[in-house]
Amino acid sequence: MQLKDLEQMYAVEVDHWWFAGKRMLFKKLLAERLARPGLRMLDVGSGTGAVPSDFMRHGWIVATDRSVDAMRFARKRGVKAAAVSDATVLPVAPACMDLVLAFDVIEHVDDDRGMLAEIARVLRPGGMVAIHVPAWPSLWSRHDEVLQHKRRYTRRSLRRLIEASPLSLEYLGWTSATILAPAFAVRGIERLLGPLSETADIYPAPAPINALLKAVYRAEAAIASTTGLPFGLSLAALAVRR
Repeated sequence: MQLKDLEQMYAVEVDHWWFAGKRMLFKKLLAERLARPGLRMLDVGSGTGAVPSDFMRHGWIVATDRSVDAMRFARKRGVKAAAVSDATVLPVAPACMDLVLAFDVIEHVDDDRGMLAEIARVLRPGGMVAIHVPAWPSLWSRHDEVLQHKRRYTRRSLRRLIEASPLSLEYLGWTSATILAPAFAVRGIERLLGPLSETADIYPAPAPINALLKAVYRAEAAIASTTGLPFGLSLAALAVRR
C-alpha cells in the first residue's frame, strides 16, 4: 500500500465498521482459544497495527508486515514486537506459535500455497491459523488493484488451498453478508461508468452510520459463529497444524 493509504487506514482502522467488524468476528470464532493462558500469537500483514493492538490483551503477539511505514504506525499503537518481513518468510522459529492471524493478506502474495506452508512451519502442532480473504472473483475492481491484490477467492478455491497445505480445515464460512448486494451494485455501476475512485474503498463513515454498521457486524459475528451466514462478501477460515 502507498503511504497515503496507510495514513488513511491508521486514521480510521480502530473504529471503522469494516475493520472493527472483522475483529469482532474472529474474537467470536476464536473465543475458546483466546481464553487459553500463555498464548503466543503472530499477526501476518498487520498493516497499521489495529489487529495486534487489540489481540495483545489475550497474550504475547508479534506483528509483521513488509512495509516499514506500516510497522512504524503499529508501534505508535503500542505494539512492541513489530518486524518488517515478507509474509512468505516469517521471522520466527519453527513450531513456536499457538495462533497465527492472517486477515486479508494471502490474496496479496504470488504464492499463496507457499505462504500457508510457511504459516504451518511456525505453528505448534495443534496451533491454529485464522484467515480472512476477499471473495467473488467477479467483483474484481480498481479497489483490488490499488490494494495490490493478486486474486479474490471462491469458497471452493480457499478450501482446496487449505486442504493442499499441512493444515486441517476446521471452519469455513462467509462474512460481510449485509454489504454483498451493495457491493455488486457498486461494481456494476463502475463497469458502466468507470471506477468511482482511484483510491482504495477505505472511507470514514458518519458516526451514526458507522455505529449502525458495527451493530450489524456484531450480529453477523454471532450468526457466523453459530449457524453460519448463507452468503457474504468475504470468507473466513480456521485451520489447525496437523
